[in-house]
Amino acid sequence: MNVLSGLAELHDFPLILLYVVTAAIVVFVSLKLSDFLNIIDKKSNISGAFLGGVLLAAVTSLPELFSSLTATVFVKNNDYVLGNVLGSNLFNMMIFAIVFFLFFKKMVEKKVSKYFLVSMAFSGALYVLTTIAGLIFVPNGWLLGYFNPVSLLIIAVYVVSIIKTPKIEEPEEEEKESKITLRTAVILFVVFAVVLVAASIFLTYLTDGISVKYDLGASFGGALFLGVATSLPELTSTINLARKKNFQAAYSDLIGSCIFNFLILTFSDALSFSCKTNVYRFDQSASMMIVFGAVEFIALLAALILLIKGVDGSKIQNRILFYALGTILIGSYVAFIVLSNVNLGIPFAPFIK
Repeated sequence: MNVLSGLAELHDFPLILLYVVTAAIVVFVSLKLSDFLNIIDKKSNISGAFLGGVLLAAVTSLPELFSSLTATVFVKNNDYVLGNVLGSNLFNMMIFAIVFFLFFKKMVEKKVSKYFLVSMAFSGALYVLTTIAGLIFVPNGWLLGYFNPVSLLIIAVYVVSIIKTPKIEEPEEEEKESKITLRTAVILFVVFAVVLVAASIFLTYLTDGISVKYDLGASFGGALFLGVATSLPELTSTINLARKKNFQAAYSDLIGSCIFNFLILTFSDALSFSCKTNVYRFDQSASMMIVFGAVEFIALLAALILLIKGVDGSKIQNRILFYALGTILIGSYVAFIVLSNVNLGIPFAPFIK
């Protein structure tokens, strides 16, 4: 707590500037990670769906994981965890809008695997389980000491999602061969992943300092500062992979990260014995993230169904349709930011500043 107090009282070197610098480091590292993963994808027999949905998703979710564990074990404030996870998922789904707006022509030209519908089903199930954990199990005290039994179901769903992820390489069009060997790419991937972990831990302390200094609620602060900053790896890697036309890995990274993020709740739940509240405790901000998360989920599901069926990119109505879905994704995130700062008087989800 001495570290947190020191951060909160910094005046000579603004916390916001430290936050921006750290976030910039996260962006650079994430860019390199996506480059190395693209090389691994092209030079190995592992499928893009597995690399993006499992390997890259786990690595780009390391900031969420370690920042959440830091919040639970050292900051001892679980409210940051739920805000971090749900806020990151909101941001991750919004990233699809950027793909729609910037890469529409390339996007519709690429084949989309039907597996993404299965992946979305797992993501939807995890949203439902998290809602049940927070709105039914916590209020009724259906806990095993401090541990929420729903965490076990979340783990089970995650394991099944990994098992169901296709591991056979899909045929890809040839592109310029990289001079970096597969072995070198793997080593550099691991090195940059470690740097990403270090930056994510520091972001947790910065977020707590900013929340204290500017009187932000823990859940809202976690969603805004941790949720956005720890989603920068997904944002950067997705744009980079889409630019390289590797949409399989790009989509898998985003959806896989959303799925992995829910697993973070179970880790924090297991280590929250010294925290005052259960990790699934809902306030108004968390409730808004569930509501707008559902809206984004439906919009994204509709877009993926259209891509799987095949979309004629030359038709203006198709472009307008995807732009509309992208607008819904962005609008939902903006609406969450706005409404989280307004006391809506929700009885089961108190407004906390």
